[in-house]
Amino acid sequence: MKPTQLPSTKSCPAPLPTHHRMMPPMNEAMMPPRRQYDALNQQSSPAVTTEMPIPACNMPRRQNSSDDDLLFLHPGPVDLIYGAETPLRTEVVARHLSSVRRRRKRINHLSLLGSELVNPRGLFKLLGKKLKKFNVKELAINQIPSMNNEELISLAPFLNATKTLKILDISGARFDAKALREILCFFMKNPSLEVLVLGDNECVGDEGAAVVSSLQEGRAALRTLSMQGCGMGSSGVASISKFLGSCPSLRMLELSNNMIGDAGVELLAESIKSQSCQLEFLGLNTVEVGDRGILVLADAVKTNRSLTSLSLENNRGITSFGAAHLLKSTYNTQSLQSVLAGNHVLTNLNIRGCSRVGESLLKLAEDLLSTQAMATHQVIRFKVSKYTEKKGNGIVLEGFDSKLLPHIMSFVAQTNGLSYLFQSIRSMPPLHSQYELPSKVEEVKSNDFLESLKTPKRTKKVYELFGISFPKQRSLMRHQGGRRANKHEAPMKSLSCNNKCKNSLSSR
Repeated sequence: MKPTQLPSTKSCPAPLPTHHRMMPPMNEAMMPPRRQYDALNQQSSPAVTTEMPIPACNMPRRQNSSDDDLLFLHPGPVDLIYGAETPLRTEVVARHLSSVRRRRKRINHLSLLGSELVNPRGLFKLLGKKLKKFNVKELAINQIPSMNNEELISLAPFLNATKTLKILDISGARFDAKALREILCFFMKNPSLEVLVLGDNECVGDEGAAVVSSLQEGRAALRTLSMQGCGMGSSGVASISKFLGSCPSLRMLELSNNMIGDAGVELLAESIKSQSCQLEFLGLNTVEVGDRGILVLADAVKTNRSLTSLSLENNRGITSFGAAHLLKSTYNTQSLQSVLAGNHVLTNLNIRGCSRVGESLLKLAEDLLSTQAMATHQVIRFKVSKYTEKKGNGIVLEGFDSKLLPHIMSFVAQTNGLSYLFQSIRSMPPLHSQYELPSKVEEVKSNDFLESLKTPKRTKKVYELFGISFPKQRSLMRHQGGRRANKHEAPMKSLSCNNKCKNSLSSR
């Protein structure tokens, strides 16, 4: 009897896109995430995910369906994600693109995540020629050191033809400003890019930063720019600062691990002060900045109302002196007016790793601006609570925003009691204070308290301040049509005040 002969590994089907691979039965808890960055590039052996292996090669193959039919059963666009476990061959990618084209599918996302390319130049020529036939929205080619100028320039035909690309990640490569200029020239005609990642490439340098700043000539709608570890200096930051001031759509800027220094941070601070700047995140980790640059940055943060997150981690030149000025731009306890006038938008300040900053300032930064971004009114309440703990008596209300008064009054009454609340009211300017506390509080009704405040020249201001905290009630009497009041309705009291006060009270 002849032994059973297993089929050779050459008959194994090559893996195809992530969403349509044939997987063994598994429960819901064992299902991999939507975009699992695993190996999809094996040709002669089965692909292996990080959570569940692919069936072995000796599995029986379906007779009436090809391998591509098994892997393109689901409708919708396709995501092609290639990992780094085995070398990636050009013919494998060509076959996948042909299968997608034959089925009239659309490629939403294509990634080469640290893949070992057998023929880099041939693969990039293939992508530059074939990808322009698909409406690709996301292209990520990162952590591939073999990608130099020639390989990157091969993508120019695709980039010049696309009108749908929104995300381009080409980090971890070895190209310079010359190749960057070739692939970014298409934005002059088609400003569709929203995310550009050029990190971990010291060859970009200051010239590459100047190329990026020229994107604004094409009215780019860039929202995220990451140039972390690109070998930039103060000259490159000058170009980025110019781009920041003229690109109102930019929301996130990552410039960590560059030799920016104090001069570069000062240039960025000037751009942040401009009204056109709507930046929300600024990353300046390990940029060799000191107290001189931090003082200028603190002045910019004080007037900026869009920046919500600022990261200054591992900058040993920052001392307690510079950190204190930076915190004062967001939290100043000299008076309630200074507390309310601070920057309540910045809710995440990272100064960890700054070894010359005192522990008390680090703790204050952690408590005041937590990593869990709080809402603006929560930040204000926290700052007011710190102020009341420091003062220990009634709050002196001076030059504040009237819209914040109900929040402050309710907080004082809840934490310190009614005595501190009346002290705060008595500390207000004479125009809308001067209320004498009656001798017998138990005999004073709730309405009499408000009635006693209805004195000439004070009524309107008091109701503007206190009326915000009370919910408006709909009146039961209709003034239009001449309808009389219901007999069950309580009669309305006549108010002894001027006509303006009567109109304001009747509307309530």
